[in-house]
Amino acid sequence: MTHTINRWLLAAAAAYLFLLPTNWARLAHSITFGCAAVLAVAAFALAWRSETTRIPLAGPSILVPLFAWAGWSVASLAWSIDPHYSVGQLSREVMDSLLAMLVFYVAARDARSVRVLVGAALASFATFALLAVGMTLVQGTWDAGRWHYGVGPWSTWVVLVAPFMFALIAPPPAGFGGGMRLIATGLALLALVVVTARMTDNRVVWIALATAFATASLAGALRWPHTFTRTPVRWTVPLAVLLFVLSLAFADVLEERAAQVAPAGGVAASIERDPRLTLWEHIVDRIAERPWAGYGFGRRILADRLAAETGDPLLAHAHNMFASQWLQTGAVGMLLFTAFIVALALRYLRFARSRDDTLALVGVAGLSLLAGFVAKNITDDFLFRSNAKELWAMTAFLLGYGMRRERILAAGDVPTQGRMTDAKGVVRHEFRDPANRSAPSAHGNPDPTPTAGAAPATGAPPSPRPRQSESA
Repeated sequence: MTHTINRWLLAAAAAYLFLLPTNWARLAHSITFGCAAVLAVAAFALAWRSETTRIPLAGPSILVPLFAWAGWSVASLAWSIDPHYSVGQLSREVMDSLLAMLVFYVAARDARSVRVLVGAALASFATFALLAVGMTLVQGTWDAGRWHYGVGPWSTWVVLVAPFMFALIAPPPAGFGGGMRLIATGLALLALVVVTARMTDNRVVWIALATAFATASLAGALRWPHTFTRTPVRWTVPLAVLLFVLSLAFADVLEERAAQVAPAGGVAASIERDPRLTLWEHIVDRIAERPWAGYGFGRRILADRLAAETGDPLLAHAHNMFASQWLQTGAVGMLLFTAFIVALALRYLRFARSRDDTLALVGVAGLSLLAGFVAKNITDDFLFRSNAKELWAMTAFLLGYGMRRERILAAGDVPTQGRMTDAKGVVRHEFRDPANRSAPSAHGNPDPTPTAGAAPATGAPPSPRPRQSESA
């Protein structure tokens, strides 16, 4: 019964994640989310009955700031200037988000489940990116509000999904194992990232993508220094080419925006005339009026007032994730939210520093995810509806699998170090002492040079058969 529930939970969670980036099929959204929530609660309760099957919790360092932030947000109803609006926002942005975290935390029960969820996210991105490109080719324009919520939510989704492209070349159990087909798939997805991000005309998306990829590369180089020093070109050249392409796209967007806003003044003048600079002055004034408690939960709690003051209906919220939290729930709420984000980053850092390569890959992905999202929301606030659910879902399944992996290692499983396995957990290459270059590999050949996803492990013992929780 438990196995059946877990299978259906994974299917419902993957379907919900696939549908999150689109405003089409709202009924399917609700059905998949409702089914996943019921199944997650059932799976969690059944697993909790036995100590051997109990799902490990994330721990007080994460749960305390999370529930403190959620609780303070709910408490803001007592002083909200628009309680009716705040109630609706709390239901969608806090309660539903907490439930989404539970769903994906429980669903990520093993490496295969993580691959299914990552695959669902990448398939969703590819499907709706191709739809956007197709609309542009057929109709001559892309109506982003029809299928993709709008250019802002889509550009944020692009940043969120980007770190998971590394899973295509990462070794199992957490990754898909690479190979020419998967590398080609990754390059195609990367092309769709660049093309559809450019279609949004968003400037900060390029900074956020560069932040996400640079974070992943830097964390990987620090975690696997031997691989980096032995094959630096394989690390630095692809990253340099990617950052070069992103910088060209960023410059192109800046020039196009400058031609629209300040044809005579150029890029510098267009930045100086950015209406958000005026908006942030008003935000500072409004925060100063209620610095500790804020105005009540809800991103647009001061929408009418801000739009009237700035004369622009698009400037109806803070356009900065942290300033938005401060405006809504005061300094207390902003600090609690920041503490939660920092706690997540520290946990992913702990994963990344693990001797286990699989857990380290999870940590690198988590750090890249958070870095990209924070960079994207320095000049906006898309911790809202679909983008918020996407962030919390991805965070939860990385965290859920990471905690399970730590428990397996604590129980005595041998860390994956310097080995590559196929999707069934069978070792294809086992990297031995780098000093002994003549040592045979699993195929009887001299040890190959490990890729970025696998570091050499001097003196590592042979890896045992994967446990059931790590099987394919």
